[in-house]
Amino acid sequence: MKKLILIPVLVLILCLQGFTPSFPKWIDFNVSARILDKASIAHRELIESGVTDIGTAELLAYLAMKNGNRFKIGQDAVVLHRLVTGLKKGERNSIDKYTENKYFIYYVKVFHAVLDGVIDRNTGEVIGHHPIAKGFWHSGFDDFGMGRSYGFKRKHLGHDLYGGTGTPIIAMEGGTITELGWNQFGGWRVGIRSDDTKRYYYYAHLRKDKPFPLDTFVGDRVEAGQVIGFLGNTGYSRKKNRNMQTGKPHLHFGMQIIFDPRQEDDGGEYHEIWIDVYQICKFLEKHKSSVEKNKWNEWEAIGLTN
Repeated sequence: MKKLILIPVLVLILCLQGFTPSFPKWIDFNVSARILDKASIAHRELIESGVTDIGTAELLAYLAMKNGNRFKIGQDAVVLHRLVTGLKKGERNSIDKYTENKYFIYYVKVFHAVLDGVIDRNTGEVIGHHPIAKGFWHSGFDDFGMGRSYGFKRKHLGHDLYGGTGTPIIAMEGGTITELGWNQFGGWRVGIRSDDTKRYYYYAHLRKDKPFPLDTFVGDRVEAGQVIGFLGNTGYSRKKNRNMQTGKPHLHFGMQIIFDPRQEDDGGEYHEIWIDVYQICKFLEKHKSSVEKNKWNEWEAIGLTN
């Protein structure tokens, strides 16, 4: 799919599902960590050159128009470099010609919805935090979409990060705690809604007996980089505070994209949208929150005012 006259793969699939670009029902987020890095750097370079209306989302949307949402570091880096070099010289036609293109508009909307809590839409600066605190080991792989069978057969709509029990779990983005407590599937878990309401973050399988920091409640405001829980292995039980019978301690981290309130908890017409966050977590490996023990012997982020 190298010719621009062809409809990008993602949009074509969604259209066949009866979808119109103004109301997405599914997002295939395929941008690699390396491309995210290059696009955010390019965004900052453009600002320094006086180009302030083309940011990370617009740059990624341009690449998606070129590659059909099949990102490859080699060819995409070349295309991005060529575009940015031209923009710095005042040559805008290559991207301006898509201003009214409905697929380009769709991609811009989607990339903003996914990334505005990770990369500042106005400055290109990285504002998101990795969900594991700095100095704590973790491992994992791209397990989005794999099968799960507890309770019923379903797809894994998140990314598991394995680590040591008690590892501080960090808010990737600031927002409001909308869920806190026990769920038979996720065990002890925290749900946070972003301030712009576009993103819902789900942190699950937290530590038995001590899943959250002291004085944590539904409705609380949290900041990006704040400690919101501790890694464990709870869940898969109707009884509270039980560890799983199988598996190793890990964090289940998920990101739901919400364009309309009807998508928040819906298995029918409007469809919940959960994206693959593996590459976003890789991108944020260099952006981890530093923590230290406070007077209650709990881990808390350094330098944050809560």
